[in-house]
Amino acid sequence: SFIILILGILSDLKIVKSAKKKLLLQILFIISCVFLNDLQIEDSRINFLDIILDYQYINYIFVTFCILIVVNGSNFIDGMNTLCIGYYLLITTIIYYLQFNNILRLENMTVFNILIVMLLAFIMNLKNKFFLGDSGAYLIGFSFSILLINIYRWNPELSPFFIILLLWYPSYENLFSIFRKNILKRSAMYPDAKHAHQLIFFFIKKKYKLTPLAANIFTSQIINVYNFLIMLVALNFINDSKIQIYLIVFNVVIYNFTYLKLFKFKYKKI
Repeated sequence: SFIILILGILSDLKIVKSAKKKLLLQILFIISCVFLNDLQIEDSRINFLDIILDYQYINYIFVTFCILIVVNGSNFIDGMNTLCIGYYLLITTIIYYLQFNNILRLENMTVFNILIVMLLAFIMNLKNKFFLGDSGAYLIGFSFSILLINIYRWNPELSPFFIILLLWYPSYENLFSIFRKNILKRSAMYPDAKHAHQLIFFFIKKKYKLTPLAANIFTSQIINVYNFLIMLVALNFINDSKIQIYLIVFNVVIYNFTYLKLFKFKYKKI
């Protein structure tokens, strides 16, 4: 976590500017962590995937890929004030609730570690209101990825798709961006302002004539309230993979539909 934090600080300070270099360093640090801690997905509840993941090194690569997606997706959603920190506060609330009601078995220091990560992520860029910057976003995305993988390992009766649902938004934001840029024949490293949260921001700002700051915060609250409602539903079925998959698919459909509508709204004159 400290190494990932340092990489984020170097990125924030523009010492490491190249997106390719940052990605390569992320891969190096994360795969080292995964390998040294023997961090594996032991049961995905998908038979053909489990057969593939029986090969240890393929499992390491898969886990590394998943963590990379969450880390960079967390950085993407940090584009709105309070969005990233708010989203992970929701996950923290869910974990606290499950532990308080003795539904999850956690190691003794787990809750304390969550508090430390949240605090560090929060103070990294306090001067920028509630934007975390690369340092805070990298740290929080990496730490929660490791945490949730371990929670599943400690609670094998839990559906792995519940874990995926908790992290679906930053993950899908990243994956969707990669696919979108690939369709447009642009490099996945190419930054743009066409992420879903940015389109929602534009719509709210223009439709309701809000100030940029008000529209920014309102956008974050809409997204986080939606995700909180989905998480509340998921809480009732944490061991039911079928329900969790339905919820994930529902989220993806809502995301794609909303994105298409707002993209047309913003670029209808082009």
